[in-house]
Amino acid sequence: MIVLFDGFCVLCSGFARWLKRQYSGNIQLKAMQSDGGQELLKLYGYSVDNPDEVVVVDQQVSYSGASAVLYILKHGGRLSRFLYFLLRMIPNSWIKGLYRLVANNRYKWFGRRASCTVIQD
Repeated sequence: MIVLFDGFCVLCSGFARWLKRQYSGNIQLKAMQSDGGQELLKLYGYSVDNPDEVVVVDQQVSYSGASAVLYILKHGGRLSRFLYFLLRMIPNSWIKGLYRLVANNRYKWFGRRASCTVIQD
């Protein structure tokens, strides 16, 4: 599984570090702004100019936004699967709406770095 995340976003970078610990080597993390991240975004038809959703690529299928987060949680460890179970009790439209709210305000609420501090391609 490859997870493409916004390497400048403080929240996204924190999520990437958490994934690195949860998946202990069974996941590839790439900043969307990296060369490899840009190539994958293009390959799967996502915007490279202003990527605003986490993207997961697994077995040549891609997921983005709330669907990507749910996919990550579903295929993670116990804690991840428990969070997935809890989220599945909430209507999908609410999950997507909450994801969009956070994604649209992530820099304002959590901050933005000048460069990626988690993963370099």
